[in-house]
Amino acid sequence: DGKRKLQKRFVPTMGGVGIFAAFMISYSIWGQVVSLGSFPFFIAALLILFLMGVRDDIVELTPFKKFAIQIVASVILVFGGGISLGSFSGLFGIGELNLLAGSMASVIILVSIINAYNLIDGIDGLAGGVGVIASGILGIWFWGAGFLSLAILSFSLTGALIGFLSFNMYPARIFMGDTGAMSIGFILGYLSLEFLILNHGLTSQPWHIENGEILAISILIIPIIDTLRVIVIRLVNGVSPFKADRSHIHHKILDLGISHLHSAFILWLVNIFMIGVAYLTMPLNVNIQLIVLISVGLGFLPLIKVVYKLSAKAFHLDSGSESQESHKTAYDMK
Repeated sequence: DGKRKLQKRFVPTMGGVGIFAAFMISYSIWGQVVSLGSFPFFIAALLILFLMGVRDDIVELTPFKKFAIQIVASVILVFGGGISLGSFSGLFGIGELNLLAGSMASVIILVSIINAYNLIDGIDGLAGGVGVIASGILGIWFWGAGFLSLAILSFSLTGALIGFLSFNMYPARIFMGDTGAMSIGFILGYLSLEFLILNHGLTSQPWHIENGEILAISILIIPIIDTLRVIVIRLVNGVSPFKADRSHIHHKILDLGISHLHSAFILWLVNIFMIGVAYLTMPLNVNIQLIVLISVGLGFLPLIKVVYKLSAKAFHLDSGSESQESHKTAYDMK
């Protein structure tokens, strides 16, 4: 349409079907399903989101309907599978949680991650790469901490996304669509909650992570920071938070004249760097650590702009023409 849908060729948007199939087949063969008590509820909720995504990719659903179905799927997993946070470890001044409060918090976190991940699916390779980093890091922790079934589940998603990226890197031959974005966001949300719950039970163990909540935030920092930015910008401008526009981080990087491929790589590196920041600041109080993490996360976009403009000036780069070229292949940016 010349505004948000800018690609010059037809590109299928059902890549999520392939990701879902690869993930399910891999875990069915290698996973230890019997040792994962929440698995039946996880699969039931994931299938609901998968079918909703397929429907939305064919005939678009309203935001309200998608939001309602996401809540239903999250409630099934949390209340059916017993995936309930027991503590915030002092984050926001909140300590221990009772069962109802922990369950409600878990539902809110799941729905938030689903939508945040969906929002970053705007340029070739970005969402898939962020998913590889997040699932890979979580998989390593589960493996080291002795939770083999969850480690295999994490690595099954990692492998499925690596296969998808071979077709999704610029210029993309297929997009994951809402089928993939919402399914992957849900899986990452589930893995993040499992990480937080299990980490709380490993106090004094070698694989216990101090301030694990901050590490979980850093692993998903790109969708989290982008969602915070977009919501604030839209509300300040008097626009609905659900209204699509070009205020996302990846749009701003593209507007500098940086290509799709390089933009995706930059944001992958930022994601890895932010995980390092979270790890190095663990000795800090959990709330101070969160402030540091969010501040650094919000500051990297202005830093990219300054570095790129200085580089363009030094090397006499023509950012305008490059930006236009990169926009020609952008697809339905959320």
